[in-house]
Amino acid sequence: MKLPCADRVPFIVTGLSFLQLTVTNCQFNNLTLIATALILGAKFNLTAINRMWLKKKSVSTLSYLLSDAKFNIPEMQMLYIKHIQQMYTISGGYFLIDDTMKHHTNFCKWIYGVFVLFDHAAKTNLKAICIVFLYYSDGAFIKFPISFRIYYKDDKAKPMPWQRRLKKECKPKYELALDMLEWALEMGLPRCTVLSDSWFGTGPFIKGLKKLNLIYVIEIKRSYKIKEPCKEPKLTPTGKVAKNQHDLITLPEFFQTISTVIKCGFAANQLQGKKERVLYHTKIVTTQLNSIAGKHRIIESKDPIKQTTKYLLTNELTWEASQIIRQYSNRWVIEEFFRNAKQLSNMEGATIRSEQGVTLTLCLVSWIDSLLHYENYKQCTAGKLSKESLTIPSIVRRAQHENLKAILEKIQTDKNFIKKWLKVEHDHIDRKRKKNSKLVELDGQTNTETRMAA
Repeated sequence: MKLPCADRVPFIVTGLSFLQLTVTNCQFNNLTLIATALILGAKFNLTAINRMWLKKKSVSTLSYLLSDAKFNIPEMQMLYIKHIQQMYTISGGYFLIDDTMKHHTNFCKWIYGVFVLFDHAAKTNLKAICIVFLYYSDGAFIKFPISFRIYYKDDKAKPMPWQRRLKKECKPKYELALDMLEWALEMGLPRCTVLSDSWFGTGPFIKGLKKLNLIYVIEIKRSYKIKEPCKEPKLTPTGKVAKNQHDLITLPEFFQTISTVIKCGFAANQLQGKKERVLYHTKIVTTQLNSIAGKHRIIESKDPIKQTTKYLLTNELTWEASQIIRQYSNRWVIEEFFRNAKQLSNMEGATIRSEQGVTLTLCLVSWIDSLLHYENYKQCTAGKLSKESLTIPSIVRRAQHENLKAILEKIQTDKNFIKKWLKVEHDHIDRKRKKNSKLVELDGQTNTETRMAA
C-alpha cells in the first residue's frame, strides 16, 4: 500500500513554475499533482495517481489533460531550457547522446509510436517506442536532460494503425541527435564535448559534429577499417600504377601490430592503504578510417578483468589515452538517467494513446530528473564547504519522508482525511473474478462424420 500525497512537493511547484507562462492555472496544478505522485511512489498509471491523491482528481480529467488539452510543447521546452540557464552558470561540460526504448506488451499496438524494434540489451525484438535523448553534465553536480526526439521507423509495408492519415518524416537517429545539438546551441548552451556509444559512431554523424564545430569522443565498432599505405605498389590490369595505394585493415588487426601498451587506472594511496589498480590496457594511434573522413585519434582499450575491448575515436589529436578514457567515462551519466526515469519515474509504465500524451509524459520525466538533480546540487554547494553528492533515490526518499511527516500532521488535525483514506483503500480491497463462459458444441457433426474427417 502506497502512502497518499498530503500536498504537492514544494520544489516541484517552484521548479515547474516556468510553465505558468504557457499553461492555465488548472493545467499547472494538474501537472504538479502528477509529478508529485510520481516522486512519492506512484506508477505512471492514471488510476494509481488518482488513488495517491485520494480521488482528488478523476482519472478522466488527468487523461484529458495529457492527451487532449491544448499545449504548446515546443514553447514549453524552450521555457525549460531558459529556466535551466537561470538555475546554473554553464560554461562547459558534456553533451551526452543515447537512445532508449519504452517497452510495451503485445496488446499495445494502438499506443502512439510503438514499433517492432530490436533491443540490443534484451537481444530480441520488442514492441516499443524508441526515444533519442540529449543530456548535459558538467562532470560533477550539474546534470539535466536537454531534449528528446521520438524515432519514427520508416515501415511503409506495415504502418502502425495510428499512421493511416498521418505523414511523419522518418529521420535516422543520428539526424535526430544533430537536430537536438543544433537546437541546444541556438538556445544559448555552450559548445561541449559530445559523448556517445557506437550506435552513433558513423560517418554522417561525425560529419555533422564537425559542421557544428564540436569536440567529440565516440565509441566505434571493431569492424571499421583503417587506411594504411601499401607496402608494395598496386598496379592496374594494364600494368600502370593504381590511384588507390592504400590497404584496408580492421581495427583489431591494426592494433596487433602496435607493441606499445599504456596502462591506465588508479594510483596507489598509502594513506588509505590502497594499492595501484590497473583498469585498462590501451594502445593509441593517429590515423584515418576508411568510412569516416579526416584524421582522428583512436585508442584500443582492453579491460584485463572482463576481457572486453572498446575502440574510442576523438578529433582532439593531442589527447593522451588516459584523458580520452576519462572524458568518455562521463557518458555513464545518461545511463543513470535512463535507470532513474524507468525505476523512479516509471517512464515505461505510461501507456498513453496519443502523440501529445507520450511527448508530455517524456517532458515530465525529464523535468522531474532535472529538479531532483538541482535539489542535490543545492545541498552539495550550500555553505562555504561543498558537501558530498547524494544519489537521486536519496533525494526521492527525502521527499517521501517529508510527505510522511505531513500525513502524520494531517492525521492529528484532520479527521476527514483519515476517513477518506480508509474509504479509498477499502474500495480497492476486493476485486471480483470474471465468470467462466459455458463451453458448448459449435457444430453438429455426428460421430460418423468425425470418423470420416479423421
